[in-house]
Amino acid sequence: MIMYDVYGNVMMEISSLERKADDLVMKGKMMGTMPACIYLRPKEAWQAKSLLSWSIIWYVPSMLIKGWLQSRKQPSP
Repeated sequence: MIMYDVYGNVMMEISSLERKADDLVMKGKMMGTMPACIYLRPKEAWQAKSLLSWSIIWYVPSMLIKGWLQSRKQPSP
């Protein structure tokens, strides 16, 4: 998974998402070169709920469907 800034520059390329004890760990490269492990603890995940508006919650399922449809249209390597 790749995360971009508003200009289309790659900010983080996530190579794995795994569970370590109670935390979620994202492993990848930040800005294309710097390896990083980002930990999301249960407390921070709970606090992040305040960032979600109803419009975002309603949009997530359609975003997943759009991504699935777009990935099916790409030719196989």
